[in-house]
Amino acid sequence: MTKRWRELRAAVERITGQIDQLDRRTEKMEVILMVREPTTSVAADAYEGLRKQVVTAVTDRMAHLAQLVQLDAALTAGAEADTVGKLARGWVEQASLERIVDPEHPQRDLLFEMVEDLGGRHEVLEPAYVDALTGRVIRRGSIRRADGAAERPGGPDERRAPWEVTQ
Repeated sequence: MTKRWRELRAAVERITGQIDQLDRRTEKMEVILMVREPTTSVAADAYEGLRKQVVTAVTDRMAHLAQLVQLDAALTAGAEADTVGKLARGWVEQASLERIVDPEHPQRDLLFEMVEDLGGRHEVLEPAYVDALTGRVIRRGSIRRADGAAERPGGPDERRAPWEVTQ
């Protein structure tokens, strides 16, 4: 029976390889037809999609370069952390980035990495960033479950995360 299973497995692998090869050839034929007959609606849609992507990429690059110029000019002029922070928050807003700091967010497990679990309440250590237009997580934040009995020492600003103090 072992020999029969090996033969069946080999046949399935051979058939799978042939199907993959047919898929690749079909894709090549579609590309060739699209290039040879650019008046077809499929070709027109493909070219229009590519054109839009190129325009978007150039626009995004120019916006990013402008941000870098603003940052460099601010730093060269001796801008303080508060000024640079305002610039960065403006860029975050322009980019439709959402800063998530809610430790009870319904998608907490997707948005935050648990770095310590002492069994207490959830506490955000670093915010998560999400593209507000697509919902894609751009950067996961970090969270911990703090021990409820242990309070962090210091005044109100020392109990807050560094990103909360400047707000």
